[in-house]
Amino acid sequence: MSGIDLRIKKLFNGKKNLVISAIDHVMEYGDQPGIENSREAIEKCLKTDALLLSRYSLKRNWDLFGQREAPLPVLRINWSSAFYYPLEYRKGFTKIATSVEDAVAAGAEIVICSLFLENDNEEMETANVELFSEVVKQKEMLGVPLIGECYVVEHNEIPPEQMHNKVKRVSRVMAELGADMIKAFYTSRFSEVVKNTPVPVFSIGAEKLKNDLDVLKKAADTVDSGARGIIFGRNIFMANNPDNLIAALNDVMNNNIIPEEAFKNYNL
Repeated sequence: MSGIDLRIKKLFNGKKNLVISAIDHVMEYGDQPGIENSREAIEKCLKTDALLLSRYSLKRNWDLFGQREAPLPVLRINWSSAFYYPLEYRKGFTKIATSVEDAVAAGAEIVICSLFLENDNEEMETANVELFSEVVKQKEMLGVPLIGECYVVEHNEIPPEQMHNKVKRVSRVMAELGADMIKAFYTSRFSEVVKNTPVPVFSIGAEKLKNDLDVLKKAADTVDSGARGIIFGRNIFMANNPDNLIAALNDVMNNNIIPEEAFKNYNL
């Protein structure tokens, strides 16, 4: 048993599948509707199992995470040019913005780091693997779980099969480099991604879906594929009733309630 095992057990807390949210968008590109006030966004996500955020969002709002039932804070380690949407960058030049040690000092229970590959820049991608491996080294020394993030910047610009194959490959690479969990795009054959990845996998929300029923359906499809839950940002903190949606997501993913029934039960 290690600190990593202990923290992962604490994260799941006896649950099979998790509802995780994220408000780290403003660290990545500075402007996101729904996170103009970080504290208000965090308060909308307090019923989730964990919450992705920046080191300084946690430092400014630490008291919200001091309650026994509060979500576990997951701090983003990297900053990447590919996240800077205002300038439409497509490459994945990446730097460590917060060391794992600094994240732990701020109160992190888990850290997250992206790995950008297959972007037509062999030298840059090799540097990204070196960076990811450094984060692995740091988290192993401190006993902190790492979520490896497979983010496909060009997901709206490539065919579904190409998207699927990239997510499948990069997710496995991160697991073999030392990630303890994976955050990945949902693909056309997501069960293959899950089967090919020897650690727990979560799907991301990506774009804001049209309504709460679509959110519930995507969560149901995710766990039906064998994944261990979802990491949804805007689809939770921008919901009209986040608490009810989180409860409905838990029913769908852990109590075998069909999305339509949960949608009705929680007045979504």
